[in-house]
This record gives sequence, structure tokens and C-alpha cells, in this order.
Amino acid sequence: MKFSEILGQNKIKEQLASMVNNNRISHALLFHGKEGIGKKALALAFAQYIICENKHGNDSCGECPACKKAQKMVHPDIHYVFPVIKEGTKSAVSDDFLPQWRDEILSNPYFSYQHWNNVIGDGKKASSIYVDESSEMIKKLNFKPFESEYKVMIIWLPEKMNTQTANKLLKTLEEPSEKTVLILIAENIDFMLSTILSRVQQIKIAPIENQYINNYLSENFSSPEDLVQFAVNYGKGNLNKSIDALQQSEENKRYHNWFVQFMRLTYSNKMLEVIELNNEIISYDKNEIKNFLSYSIRYLRDNFLLNKEQDNLVFLVENEKEFAQKFSSFINENNIELMYSSINQTIESINRNANVKIQFQVLAINMVRAFSLS
Repeated sequence: MKFSEILGQNKIKEQLASMVNNNRISHALLFHGKEGIGKKALALAFAQYIICENKHGNDSCGECPACKKAQKMVHPDIHYVFPVIKEGTKSAVSDDFLPQWRDEILSNPYFSYQHWNNVIGDGKKASSIYVDESSEMIKKLNFKPFESEYKVMIIWLPEKMNTQTANKLLKTLEEPSEKTVLILIAENIDFMLSTILSRVQQIKIAPIENQYINNYLSENFSSPEDLVQFAVNYGKGNLNKSIDALQQSEENKRYHNWFVQFMRLTYSNKMLEVIELNNEIISYDKNEIKNFLSYSIRYLRDNFLLNKEQDNLVFLVENEKEFAQKFSSFINENNIELMYSSINQTIESINRNANVKIQFQVLAINMVRAFSLS
């Protein structure tokens, strides 16, 4: 991957290129920041830039043999470590899942940890970096570079290492091999050993700038501009979140229709009709129900902000704007807390496998009560 293929992050790209050009490459770097902002992509581009045989300014050439192998993720001097799923007592290391890893990276290097769990498992079991990986890491790092001046190891989500593996990594960081670069990519450094953090050069990666996500969505999706703008603002620099928001636009229309009906009926205290609506909503699976409730929380927040004349903090599509023009006047400090807490409690109860029908009846009663406070 070339730096030019990455959305935004221009300052970080320049910083990384400068390290190589000035021969000041740290033996261990930690890229950290939120999910979906391009940390993996930056690590891949940085590794390719290090081994590129014909660098052009601040980017790799993409044409030399080293670049072509790096782009196909088959370069012998670039190694990958990432969380895997272990079955029983059988050992499990990254190389066992390398074909899936290559496919996902080449398809979308911005993919999330949850997406990866879905790819290599059923999404219910969390992947980790097990102690079995330690000996593989040490063996690879002890090899001399095969084709390039440097060998590079990219470690995605080192916070998913168990204690034994993390301690082995620490020893490697304390006694680094010559011409070796370790690139760690983390999303939550609070779960990493402080001794590891003290031995790496930390580089904080910021969210992707809105203009780049806007351009990407406009070029790759045939969606109306108001939906694109909504998705950009909803994602807050997370490309995955923005794409999800755009792809869920049809679902959001259904959620909006449910929301409008639910609020109108509870405002009018028409409980028999509320029960009919609730029966329709709960006929969907639990994930769909929870998505609707999450949508309701977000939309209530926006209506409250509109009531407080904080329009600059609100991002709505046309059908949402139209309803909010009148509805927002009913959402204020007298009832927003009860509405919020009631919906959150419903989500928590569903997560605990409580009876969904009963929970929606309780939610409706609480909404009637909340409207009486407005």
C-alpha cells in the first residue's frame, strides 16, 4: 500500500516518510487511536516505504519488486501478527489465518476487530494473541532480512496479547535485533503493559478529516448528498462507521417511521395502538430491535439540541428534519433524562434476555409519563 492510497492523515504520512529519509527509524513504533481511522493502512504503507527500492519523494514507487510483493502481502521481510481464535488445546498463530488476513486487508484495510472475529469465527468468540505466537515472533525476528535492508513486523492489537505473550514482546523490545522495525497498532493502550509503552515511540493517529471521507463516500456510493453528509458527521472520522451509516439508510427510514409512530401514540396515550406497533417492532430479531432503540437515543438527542438552539451540533436527513421542526419543542430538560434512561434500560434488559414484549410495554408507559412532564 502506498501513502497516497490512504484517506487523509497527511501530517502523519510526512512524519513517517521523514523518519526513513533522515535515517531515524525507531526500532519500535506504536500507532494508536480509534477504530476505522487508518492505522493498519498507515502501518502497511510505512512498511512498504521502508523496503521500497525506488522511493519517490514521500511515497513508495509501487513498481519495484519489493513494492509489488508488499502490495500482495507476500514480501519475506514483512511479517504480520494479529489476534486469532483458538480451538481447544490446539496451538493457534497468525500464520494459520494468513490467507484470510490477506483477503481482508486487500479488500479493506480499515476493517474492525469485530469484523475480523466474524471472518475467522462466528463473531461470538473473541480472538486473542496467544503465547503460541511468541516463539513464532522470536524466530522471525532472529532471521536476517532476505531481500531488504530491514525486516518489519506489524502487530495489530497488541492489547489482545495475554500476559505471557506481552512479556515475551517486552523482552524483544528490550533487546531489539539489528535492522528490525516493530510497528504496533493499538486501539486501547490502557490495556497494554506500561513497560511496553515506555519502550516504543508512540504516534497518536487522529480521526480521518471529514473532507476525505466525504469524497470517498461520494465517489463510491450513489447516495443523496444529505445522506452522505449525515454519514460523514455520524462517523466522526471513522470510515467504517460512516459507511455503515450510509448503508443503513433504508433501515434508518424504517426506524424513523417507528419512532414517529411510537412518539405520537405515547404522546396521545393511545396504548392499544402502541401495543400493535410494539408487536410489529418486536417481530424483528434482537439486533434490529436494539438498532432501533439506538437510533431513538440519537434522534432524541438531536431533538433536544434543536430545542436548545444548538443546530450546529445536529446532523439530520430531510425526513428527520421535517419531523423535528415540531417534535423538538416537546423534548426538554424536564423529560429528556427519563426518555434516555428508559431506552437505555430497555437495551440493557434485552441484552440480559428479558421478555422483549414486557420491556416495550414498560418503555411505552415511561414515555407517556415523560411527555406529561414536558
